Amino acid sequence: MTYLKSNDLFGKLAPERLFEQVPHPILIADHLLTPDNIGAMIRLADNIGASEICFLGNEDEHRLGKVRRAAASSRDNIRWYFSEETDLHKIVPEGKTIVAIETADNATCIYETQLPENVAFIVGSESYGLNEELLAQCDMVVYIPVPGPTRSLNVSHAAAVALFEWQRQMRCGR
Repeated sequence: MTYLKSNDLFGKLAPERLFEQVPHPILIADHLLTPDNIGAMIRLADNIGASEICFLGNEDEHRLGKVRRAAASSRDNIRWYFSEETDLHKIVPEGKTIVAIETADNATCIYETQLPENVAFIVGSESYGLNEELLAQCDMVVYIPVPGPTRSLNVSHAAAVALFEWQRQMRCGR
């Protein structure tokens, strides 16, 4: 077995062909607190082929130099922006299903839920999750089962699980 650079492997496999059949997802994050998580989310959105990532909250509250360092080259590959808008329907284009990744009383297990093709995923902040006003605007709520003793995921890890489960479902025809 020989190591391959990821660009070589994925250049041959062309996983981006997925977007010939389904629209690119959108990612939204509600009031993230740390520049490292913001940067990781930008990189994740770039990795999955999202069309954009919106950070709810005030841009001035963040150290953008640290965000850019954490995002690495992804910072120039994808549209990312901050918005103080609280109406998700003004951020998310018509036709996209808004899916919250959150623990809530009406949430379904992500692995047992058929995710929509045309999707906007939203995650909450590191400390408080999604506020109820935003949660009420979502079309679906999914949770990720966490079997270990620490029952919460880092926000960028939760988004990664959800986005790659969405990709798996889209590639496998669900």
